[in-house]
Amino acid sequence: MAKARGLPDREQIIRQMWKLANAGAGDAVKLACFPPEEWQGTQGLNLEALTEFKRGSNGVVELKFVDRGRLLERLLDTVDHSGEDQVERFLQAMEGRT
Repeated sequence: MAKARGLPDREQIIRQMWKLANAGAGDAVKLACFPPEEWQGTQGLNLEALTEFKRGSNGVVELKFVDRGRLLERLLDTVDHSGEDQVERFLQAMEGRT
């Protein structure tokens, strides 16, 4: 049912969670080092794990990333048999049929 609506299936969710849990921060740090006027060539940067980017008027940069520990806990729950129900509830909520 999830695929009919274009939602990811269980395996796709697990793969994406694993990918985020292992994502590096190098490209986000590169972005932080570039001044905004040089951001034209940043399309190829991997910023999937970056959740927040702030650059203060004083030049201070703040980067926030996904919580890897929490993500790994959820991944463990998801691959566990009991996690199947959690994924199904998540997909139902995404479809608006709680």
